Amino acid sequence: MAVEYAGILAAVALMAATLTGAYGKTVTAVFATGTAGVAAVAKAAKAQKVSAAGAKAAYGRAPYRKPALKYLYALGWIGGTKNPGQCGLTLLGQDAAKDQAAREMRANAKLVAQLKKRSISVSAAANALTRGVVSACA
Repeated sequence: MAVEYAGILAAVALMAATLTGAYGKTVTAVFATGTAGVAAVAKAAKAQKVSAAGAKAAYGRAPYRKPALKYLYALGWIGGTKNPGQCGLTLLGQDAAKDQAAREMRANAKLVAQLKKRSISVSAAANALTRGVVSACA
């Protein structure tokens, strides 16, 4: 039985909303440039009532070179910050959390199509999100 991790689910939902159009036509810019990514992360954080400065900092310290993965990491940080009560579960079961994130992403065909369009595998996206959630919990 899979445990539902609130931070992972929140991050995947936020990612789906972003990539499928809820944040406007800036997705290409968000994935292509750091400046647009930071601005979008701040906007997403404010929408979730999480520190925009903290989200920007998470983007900046993301252990990735590609702006797209930095962005996904920061979305994970937002999800983890929004749901601190689930941190213990995520920290103890990172592999299960990655699997949960990948399952949630694969369940949304539109989201998977947007990831493929940007040359990001579901596995890489799930890993970046999970690492972001874990960073919020550390």
